[in-house]
Amino acid sequence: MKNTSALKVLGVTALLAIAASSALAQGGGTLRIAYAAIQQLDPYKTASNDEIHAFSQVFDPLFILSREDFSPVPHAATSWENPDDLTWVFHLREGVYFQDGNDVFAEGEAREVTAEDWVYSINRFINESTAFAMGDIESVEALDRYTLQITTPEPDPFLMDGNRLARVVAIPHEAIEVLGEDGFAQRPFGSGPFKLTDFRPNQSLRFERNEDYWLPVQLDAVEFVFIPDPTVQTIALEADEIDVIPYLLNIDEADWLMENPDVELHGRGGSWRGLGFNLSTAPFDEFEVRDAISMAMDIDSAVAAVVEPFGFRAYGQVPDWTGFALDPELESYWTYDPEAAAAQLESVGFAKNANGIYERDGVPLSFSVKVVAGSPVRVLTILVTQLQAFGINAELLLQDTAVWADDLVAGNNTGLFFDFSYAGVTGLWSLFHSSNIGMSNTHFYSNPEVDAIFDEASYTVDFEARQELWHQAQRLIMADRAAIPLYFENGFSVVSSSVVDWVGPWAGLNLVTLENSTYKED
Repeated sequence: MKNTSALKVLGVTALLAIAASSALAQGGGTLRIAYAAIQQLDPYKTASNDEIHAFSQVFDPLFILSREDFSPVPHAATSWENPDDLTWVFHLREGVYFQDGNDVFAEGEAREVTAEDWVYSINRFINESTAFAMGDIESVEALDRYTLQITTPEPDPFLMDGNRLARVVAIPHEAIEVLGEDGFAQRPFGSGPFKLTDFRPNQSLRFERNEDYWLPVQLDAVEFVFIPDPTVQTIALEADEIDVIPYLLNIDEADWLMENPDVELHGRGGSWRGLGFNLSTAPFDEFEVRDAISMAMDIDSAVAAVVEPFGFRAYGQVPDWTGFALDPELESYWTYDPEAAAAQLESVGFAKNANGIYERDGVPLSFSVKVVAGSPVRVLTILVTQLQAFGINAELLLQDTAVWADDLVAGNNTGLFFDFSYAGVTGLWSLFHSSNIGMSNTHFYSNPEVDAIFDEASYTVDFEARQELWHQAQRLIMADRAAIPLYFENGFSVVSSSVVDWVGPWAGLNLVTLENSTYKED
């Protein structure tokens, strides 16, 4: 976590030297990346990691998050400063052009990206984003052709976080005007290192080198290969049918994959894994029901059986790789106590029927837990089996990632669900601030006291004070049983040993930056 005072001015001389040295060894080749579901490529209309990985090839952000420590480093912006606590001034790179040879810009008629394009792109993000939110912005202005200014109503230490400004990319307004929202989602173009050449949802997806990119691009092409089953993805990688699994969803495979000399595991951050409640859906709008479900499951045994040693039990949502410390107070909030769980259900009128299932007014306590493929299925299989033995008619419903994400955002038949895995600095705010209902707050959770703490923390520059506010909010959320934390999981990309200069995804999959330029060895 960086204080704004530590982000006064960032130059690029050293990074340019790194890029120049990387460009000396042209590798070429086509990088083949596995994915489970990609339906569209509008960067502001998705929470799906697969779709984020794909559209990252087409677009440029202002900055990326460093491969070393997640701090922001220059990309389309060469530097930035804070002349005061409310003002951010970004100096844009000259000579960055939108891609040509498309529906808007004919071959040889590319247009340079200017500060006005960033004003448009940031405002579109604020108005259209379905998954991420910017926080409070007072104004976005182009001071001149290459200078962008963002003003906030209060100091915002989170503006440069991976879930806020880092999610904004340069989009030409002509693309939306000519193609429309739906057309742009299927045929996007920006200023990125690769051009989209083929896209059929969940069938084929290919990008080819943008020869006019402002950095050397070593790969000839990037191909995304549709493999919905994460176990089959691993088999395909070992059979040399793909080169990369961007995020190892089967974390329990990490141990034996490390023994394979033909692949490498690249660790970077990780994920929070939890169960979320939709508090707008009966009977999950009752605390006693949520509390009973949390006490009816032996989460420790499930985590130990599937996840360890590549993850550990979570008692809250905030992981320590955010810079915030784990809160030791939270462990006392969660106990495995089936007798207390039964008492909670009975206190609100539930009783077991002849089949041993809790019911109330003739209606059994029955629900599906929506989940996506990977190790979470094995963890939740254990937990759902425990709920069934306890007397709750629960079952797993395995979904396509895009369908699962859409269902959670819409609250479509979600009572208890495998939760979004926002694991960055503002993940807690994204999941539980009431302003994010209809986007990332899929719990439909609204607590004015929590919102007030979040709002105060969002304007608190002092790190220790901000951490304490974050912990206060987290304690209230967990006390409300808005979600059940399960575990924190180490994040790994699994990459063929022929792939050079890979950096694991974080707020985007960056193959060509001032820090790295990925390629394949022959």
